[in-house]
Amino acid sequence: MSEFDKRLGQKLRDVRISKGITQRSLAGEKITRNMLSLIENGSASPSLSTLMYLSEKLDTPAGYFFSQSAKDEGIYLKMMVIEKIRSAFSEKNYSKCEEIALTLPEEAFDDELSYILAVSYLNKSLEAAAEYNIVSAAEGLASAEVVSANSVYCSESFSRAIEYYSELFRSLTSDDIPALLCDIHNASEFVSHDLIEYFKTVKLLSQGEDVQALFPRGSYFDRHITAINLLMDDRSADALKRLRDLSDDPSLPYYMQYRVLSDLENAANLTGDVRIAYYASKRKLELTVKFKV
Repeated sequence: MSEFDKRLGQKLRDVRISKGITQRSLAGEKITRNMLSLIENGSASPSLSTLMYLSEKLDTPAGYFFSQSAKDEGIYLKMMVIEKIRSAFSEKNYSKCEEIALTLPEEAFDDELSYILAVSYLNKSLEAAAEYNIVSAAEGLASAEVVSANSVYCSESFSRAIEYYSELFRSLTSDDIPALLCDIHNASEFVSHDLIEYFKTVKLLSQGEDVQALFPRGSYFDRHITAINLLMDDRSADALKRLRDLSDDPSLPYYMQYRVLSDLENAANLTGDVRIAYYASKRKLELTVKFKV
C-alpha cells in the first residue's frame, strides 16, 4: 500500500460520497464492489482504464486523482463546480454561489472565483440590509472587501461601492447626508446613478437650493422629492398626505425610511397634527434600534 494509492483511494471515496453515489452504483459492471472498496481503502491500485471509468461516472477530471499538490487539486476542484457557480451567478443566486464556493479549498480560488464570491458577498449584504439586518450587512461588506483583494477583476469601482454602502449603513438614522453618498463618481454597476442623484438632491434641497431632479415618475425617489418641494412651497398639508402614504408603503427602500419619517414629522408639526408627529417620531426610534450597527 503506497501513499499515492492511499491518497487516490481517499479522493475517490470523498468524491463518491459528496455526490451521494453508493459503491455498488459506482462499481457498475466494470469492477466488483469489493474491488472498489479495496481501491478506496488504498489496498489496491486501479488500472488506467478503471480509473478513467470511475472518473467518468463521477463526472470528475481524471487528473484530479493524480494531482500531487494542493494547488493542482484546487484547480481540478474548481473545474468540477465552476459551471454550477457561473450558472448561479448569472441567475443572481448569490447564496448558491457562496454555498458552492465555500466548499472549495483556498487553493481553488483564482481571480474569477474571488470576483464571483466578492460580488456575492456584496449583494447578500444589500439583501440583509433590506431586511433590517444591518449587522449582517456590515459583515458582508467586510467579507467582500477581503475577498476582492484577491481578484484583478474587482476594480476601483468595486472598492468605491464597498465604501459607499459602508457610509450608507452608518448614516441610515441620520438627518445629515454624507458627501460620499452624493458623489457621482461612485456610480457604477454596483451603485446606481439614481441612488446617488437622490441623496444629492435631498441634500441640496435641505440647504435651500432650487434643484430640478428628474426621476422616473411615481418612483420612490420622485415621490419623496415631490413631497419635499411641497414642504418648501409652504404646502404642508399636501406634503403631509404624500409623506404619510410614502411612509406606509411596505416596499419603501430601507435607506429612505428614516428620512421620509423625518420629513413626515416636520410636516405634521407644521400642520399641528400632534398624533402623526408622535407616530413618525416613534417609528424613527424603532428604526434607530433596527439599524444599529
